[in-house]
Amino acid sequence: MGLVTKRDLEDMPRTATLQSLMNRDVVFAEEPVTLKEAHVAMQQAKVSKLPVLNKDQELVALICRGDMKQVKRHPHASRDANRQLMVAAAVSPNEPNAWDRVQALVGAGADLLSLETDEGVDHYVISFLKRTKEAFPGLDVVAGPVNSVRQASMLCNHGADAIRVGLAEGASASVLYDVSRTLRANYGTPVLADLQASNSGELLKALLLGASTVSVDAMVSRCEEVPGDLIFREGVRVKLETSGSEDSAAVAMGVATHKIDGGSALSYIPIILNQLRRGLQDLGVSALAETSKALDQGLLRLERQLPRVVSFQAPKMYPITVNALHYT
Repeated sequence: MGLVTKRDLEDMPRTATLQSLMNRDVVFAEEPVTLKEAHVAMQQAKVSKLPVLNKDQELVALICRGDMKQVKRHPHASRDANRQLMVAAAVSPNEPNAWDRVQALVGAGADLLSLETDEGVDHYVISFLKRTKEAFPGLDVVAGPVNSVRQASMLCNHGADAIRVGLAEGASASVLYDVSRTLRANYGTPVLADLQASNSGELLKALLLGASTVSVDAMVSRCEEVPGDLIFREGVRVKLETSGSEDSAAVAMGVATHKIDGGSALSYIPIILNQLRRGLQDLGVSALAETSKALDQGLLRLERQLPRVVSFQAPKMYPITVNALHYT
């Protein structure tokens, strides 16, 4: 019928009707149309919004110049076939309404499902994974966290598209290496390292141990995009948080903890990526795809060190910590 934009509403009384404001001579496109064709049509008509209509003259999409600017500004964002941002959602098989939640998430358009296995991988988790993959074969499922090759293999055998390693009892650098090498050789399944990496050095080590991707939630937890109130304390701007903190006791009591504000993630992430590039250059690795092959081919050597036991009691099992990288 017409088009009304924010510019049309400026300085207009609230009693004005849309009929008196709308532009009836609307420039539009008809299906099928590509984004490139739509962009050319918008430039020729000198408009900032282009409605897309079907054969019945019904509105099916609205292309905005502002959205195109965002696409150019973030060319590496994860987008689906329709150029829309991809969305992942988490579900736990142990929830009483877990299956209803999966159906609702898929119906809402979730592109990826994170299957939380914090309580271990048992027959119930396996049956829930099989049911999900049978009902929604096109849905990617990331399962984890796991802390052994056996758990990861069980999940891959029943349809998991990716495995998350970390944040589980016993997860360490050796577990990440063993799981990544086994899945890469037998399944071709990518591995997500969720080991609370706090700097670019730990990020590099996880990639060299075989991870396909690394979670950086701990690194960006101080950024302004993360929910939390900002205050000034002793001249320093800090972020208050009551969840997701390392101090679980304080969170359980509802006491707000604080971290020094790290600014915007838009400026922080490029710094981390540049540090990662320099680390790869120092090691002579030219591409991320070669990081997992460097150890297998003997080009890199990781040195493992364990804490020294100074008491006469039985030694404890300490998680393995990678402290040094050597290039040969």
